[in-house]
Amino acid sequence: MLASVAIALVIAACASPIEQARIALDEGELDRAVVLLEGIARDHPEEPGAWLALGRARMAANRPVAAREAFERAAVLLPHESGPRILVGHTHELERRYDEAEIAYTQAVALAPTEARPERVLGVRLLRWGRAPEAVPHLARAAELDPTSAATWNALAVAQFHAGDGGAALDTFERARRERAARGLPFERDLAVGEAAILVRARRYAEALGLYDEVLSHDPRFAAAHVGRALVLHELGRCEEARVAFARYAEAAGDTLEARARVLEYERGAGLRCVERARAAPGPVGF
Repeated sequence: MLASVAIALVIAACASPIEQARIALDEGELDRAVVLLEGIARDHPEEPGAWLALGRARMAANRPVAAREAFERAAVLLPHESGPRILVGHTHELERRYDEAEIAYTQAVALAPTEARPERVLGVRLLRWGRAPEAVPHLARAAELDPTSAATWNALAVAQFHAGDGGAALDTFERARRERAARGLPFERDLAVGEAAILVRARRYAEALGLYDEVLSHDPRFAAAHVGRALVLHELGRCEEARVAFARYAEAAGDTLEARARVLEYERGAGLRCVERARAAPGPVGF
């Protein structure tokens, strides 16, 4: 034990300051990492990477104001790059200064009008802040600039749905599938799950079921898809299949107490009502 500690101390002593800072971050010694990076930035004030690393360390240490100072220094050294402005926005978000964060993200978009990331960051934040209609054009632009990003397509569809246009959301999912297929990209689970959720909202249960089946054909252990599938089967009045799907969810979730409790709650509540209603009047049933 003592020998291993001694070896670690020797390695740390021989490492460069930047490597020592990385080791400190990996070991959770945030204050030490900040001190090391402050020294590097002080010795190399014209190196933007030093300021960016210092800003990230200060962010990890929950010091958003100090982090912002470092990112602002990097922004001056990289006047045509959007990354530092995005990081400045993150520091404002940590302080819940959302107006200032939006200004920083908007500045990032202006700096890099042909980059998808600033548009995506601004669009996702607007969506998170409950401003879905304003998020849509930014996310649409991000998808246009980077049609390979499943996360962007998903966010765009969600924004369209919350902006009151479920049809546009489903069209977006269809377009995302076409774009990905044209580029030979693999099946994307989150896109399928997102589309299934909107189909459920539209009461298009059979189509949603097909998507959940497709998800599980690729990942049989994905517990959330088993739950989604169970709920759709319930809505279709296929009570026994819904019960089996819930049991498979519990298995996929590792048979935890939480999973077992959820299955029991269904069987004693909505599942029991499902059976009773199906006997009385076969057809789709609700909770």
